[in-house]
Amino acid sequence: MLISFNEMRTRLKSLDLPVYRDLAPKDTPLPYFVYSYVNEKVIRSSNLAQKYIQEYQISLFTNGTEKELKPFKLAFKDVSYEPIVMQVEDENDTIINHFYTYIEVQE
Repeated sequence: MLISFNEMRTRLKSLDLPVYRDLAPKDTPLPYFVYSYVNEKVIRSSNLAQKYIQEYQISLFTNGTEKELKPFKLAFKDVSYEPIVMQVEDENDTIINHFYTYIEVQE
């Protein structure tokens, strides 16, 4: 199911963690979500644009584990998203976990 951009933001904010677009402010305490625009697809019919679908990356930055993804999975259980990937990062000499996925929303 495709949801709107506003619905995506509303669901993220309902998870009771800070939500930022593109970049969290410096020294933001973990955990928090960040979403970023990736690209746009155009669905055409008879050579006319019929629908625009935007893709966003949704990231969870945490010093916790994949168990912290459970609220996200519940909030987005009716929405298709890419498999969640984890990347270990070093931030201010501290190892953090960066979980991320991609979701498509309708304009």
